[in-house]
Amino acid sequence: MKKLFVILNLIRLWPHMLCYVCSRNKQHISADVAAYKAEYKGGSLLSFLTFNRSFRTLFYHRIGGLSKVIKWLAPGQVTLTIPKMTKVGEGVLLFHSYGTILNAREIGEGCRIVCNITLGDKKGKTPIIGKHVEILPGAVITGDVTIGDNCVIGPNAVVYKSVPANCVIVGNPAYILKRDEIVVNEKL
Repeated sequence: MKKLFVILNLIRLWPHMLCYVCSRNKQHISADVAAYKAEYKGGSLLSFLTFNRSFRTLFYHRIGGLSKVIKWLAPGQVTLTIPKMTKVGEGVLLFHSYGTILNAREIGEGCRIVCNITLGDKKGKTPIIGKHVEILPGAVITGDVTIGDNCVIGPNAVVYKSVPANCVIVGNPAYILKRDEIVVNEKL
């Protein structure tokens, strides 16, 4: 039944497939599809465009201006905001991205971002998120900060200072719970 639904949606999604084929970000989109396939144990570009609004929003961000012409055929996640200026790395996963604002200078490849996240502006500066960072529900990261590679930002953490690589960050205000798998409980 699900396969039939995907095939029937080909009628409404053929412009999306055409944009994918013509996109200069085809490699990034393919990496996103591969990441979603690994997470959801299968699927294809067409099935993710059909069933996953968060993926659609990321897809629209990747294809840029062309999205304005085709968005009405299959709207993305309305409560997920990715500004045009945000550079998003390959293979980013967005889970249940309700109430999520990704206003960052850069989001590294392989990041996992869950619901109700705010990456925001403070005095005109936005954060840089490293590679393979996991940001859990309710986290807020604002200002001119850099989150190092392989970090985990815990639920409801409020981060307004830079974080070194390989850390687990929790709390409000945020502090380092673990650094390189060792419990340290130190201030940022």
